[in-house]
Amino acid sequence: MTDPHPKKSRHRPGRRIAGVVRNLPVLRTVIGRMPLRSRPALFFETLSNVGTGAYITLFSISLVVLETVLDGEPWHLVLMSMMFLGSSLFSPLVTYAGRSIPMRYLVTVPNLLVAVMLLVVATTWHDPFVFALLVGSSFVIRVFPRVAEMNMFRVLYPATHRGMAVGWTKSVSALSGFGVALISWRLASFPGWYPGLYTLVAAMLFSSVFFYSRIPMPRGCFFFRDDDLSPVHAFRQGVKVILRDRRFMLYQLGFAIAGIANHMSLPLIPIVVNGIEPDRGTNFLIVTVVPVALTIATSPLWGRYLDKRDPMFGRGIFNALQAVAYGFYTLGGVTGQLWPFVVGTVLHAASAGGSVINWLTGSMYFARTEHVSLYNAVHVAFTGVRGLIGPAVGLWLFVNQETIGQWQITGWNLGPRVFVVSAVLSVIGLAIMMAMHATDTGPREQSD
Repeated sequence: MTDPHPKKSRHRPGRRIAGVVRNLPVLRTVIGRMPLRSRPALFFETLSNVGTGAYITLFSISLVVLETVLDGEPWHLVLMSMMFLGSSLFSPLVTYAGRSIPMRYLVTVPNLLVAVMLLVVATTWHDPFVFALLVGSSFVIRVFPRVAEMNMFRVLYPATHRGMAVGWTKSVSALSGFGVALISWRLASFPGWYPGLYTLVAAMLFSSVFFYSRIPMPRGCFFFRDDDLSPVHAFRQGVKVILRDRRFMLYQLGFAIAGIANHMSLPLIPIVVNGIEPDRGTNFLIVTVVPVALTIATSPLWGRYLDKRDPMFGRGIFNALQAVAYGFYTLGGVTGQLWPFVVGTVLHAASAGGSVINWLTGSMYFARTEHVSLYNAVHVAFTGVRGLIGPAVGLWLFVNQETIGQWQITGWNLGPRVFVVSAVLSVIGLAIMMAMHATDTGPREQSD
């Protein structure tokens, strides 16, 4: 991790930042609550999140595009979901790369590559397998900026304001994504225009690269390194540190049990909704527009709330909300009604704004300063493991027979009843988190 007390930056924000902030009252209010040294970073990261937010929304948009525009099979949606959710397995590579590459480049260069890939997607349309493979590959590349940004939160913002800063930037990200989601919804009657949507998101990512490159950072800005350690030895030492921290491992277990519930079911929701009401606009509303809109509304509120609570209690609340949401999804799927999906989506999305912040910052609660990047990498890698397994398990539980090339899979044929499994797993995760909250000894950062 970088030095938490950065030296004077080579980049001076200049008077233009002050002018922009004065003309945007909401931004002025938020930045005014931050310590002086953190304000330029929050300004440029806010602008950068406009582009990244548009891109993140592409996951749910692409699920609906695969199901309703390209007539993809369930395994196409699952393949793309496995690449999106399983990409976190590569997070340890980010930590190792950060030993010699400035963190700024670990954010900007991969985002640049993703923008180029989206332009390729827009020119190679129609084939659902190629689409799933290209879009999924772009999600794999995005693991580098995700992990690098997580480590930068501790450098750019103090603990007392970190939740607020992350909540604000993710709200801006969600607002941008909401705009793209609305466009995807409005294009429901004009499927031939969807390649243009991917081109637009690519252009927004190019702007994101520019603004993130302007964030004032410490000189060098590398992770701590020891040139005498080989990658194998560094990995072994990291494993020893993590295994000794039983509290962190229990936290990861509770996180994983409820997390795999989401990974199993998320790619199946557009399939079930399309079976009830084969209207593309309705699918976009339930899967993309409503969730993004509620994330915008709740992220700043959750950010302030989580600054006052331990991450176990926060995660427990989110697990409870998603358990009820999966109950409504089950009701809607079994009875063939749409309204339970609307209610379930509202509950699920209301928790998502805080759940993202909790996912981004929760691991820091358990880590010493020198181990922040290690804990974040392990946390993201565990997410990748369940993200790779969860969609495949969900497909196996969902289908009766599924043909993938020359392979034929015989599943459990649960159909929408698979959401019951996700609800039960969410309740188990809730129980673990609340038990940890009851015996919490406080953050490691304050005890050191």
